[in-house]
Amino acid sequence: MTTSSLSDRPARVLFLGTPSDPVDLGRWTELQVHLRAASIEITPSFEDELDYAIVTEDVLDGYCTADEALTLQKLRSRGITCASTCAGPEQILAALAEASAEVAPVVPISAAKGRASGHAVRDAV
Repeated sequence: MTTSSLSDRPARVLFLGTPSDPVDLGRWTELQVHLRAASIEITPSFEDELDYAIVTEDVLDGYCTADEALTLQKLRSRGITCASTCAGPEQILAALAEASAEVAPVVPISAAKGRASGHAVRDAV
């Protein structure tokens, strides 16, 4: 994984794909809101300094564009952890805190609407 020092930047997360149904779109949007609230930078494109990726189920299953497939391949080759939209905000923040020790601290979302998702973070590699 490529990271920079603590003072350089906050944790950075890539969102890859386009949710294909309303439930996935709702989770996608909710994850973005929670991550932004935790001062995590969200990017729609692959950059050298990524710490994590949220990927739609379609992309993980290979139902995607050539550009999305190439980006997923780059993520895998760099060892960047990927999770589907099934992962809850708490699981993603915990994985980010563990995986990016060299990056600015991740602020926990203790509120997260008072609920924790029962799904574990899934590594797509």
